[in-house]
Amino acid sequence: MYDYIHGRIISKSPANLVLETSGIGYLINIPLSTYDSLPDKGEATVYTQLFLRDDVFNLYGFATLEERDIFKLLISVNGVGPKIALTVLSGSPLNDFKNAIINENFKALVTIKGIGKKTAERLVLELKESIKSISLSPASVEKGKEDKVVSDAVMALVSLGYIKPTAEKAVNHALKTFNIKDGLEALIRHALKNAS
Repeated sequence: MYDYIHGRIISKSPANLVLETSGIGYLINIPLSTYDSLPDKGEATVYTQLFLRDDVFNLYGFATLEERDIFKLLISVNGVGPKIALTVLSGSPLNDFKNAIINENFKALVTIKGIGKKTAERLVLELKESIKSISLSPASVEKGKEDKVVSDAVMALVSLGYIKPTAEKAVNHALKTFNIKDGLEALIRHALKNAS
């Protein structure tokens, strides 16, 4: 019904955003990957998927077409609804998830919150061939690598004794003045200067 919505971001949280266009505010459910990609304010284009269940309309939005394509594949799997699909997109970079499915890496899949052994097996069984047709853009692959470096940096600070919120804050602060291409070790050192 809606392919995409372009408008002004009114509010944004890790779970949803309100996008205003032509005087209408659309409440759109989003994964964390989309939350990270969109600005806090200003204009944005969100690729959408409408989902109807029990006379309730829910609108889901994504920063990229690849995210939406994988979301559609996920909700086509028996027993996987939009909530689990968003959790998958929030819990794993697209490239990592695609590779885990293709390579039948159940260990990687069950580390995603909400995915147990049986669901992981069902995902691999039903998506292994169809997910190959989704080609990820270089930007999506690069974003996946960046997400992994950020996640690893946070975990490194946690292992050094910092609580997770403090570690996340320090890493995010470090990212403002840091080039992610300098690597994980440099990011950790930079983040340690901001941790308190």
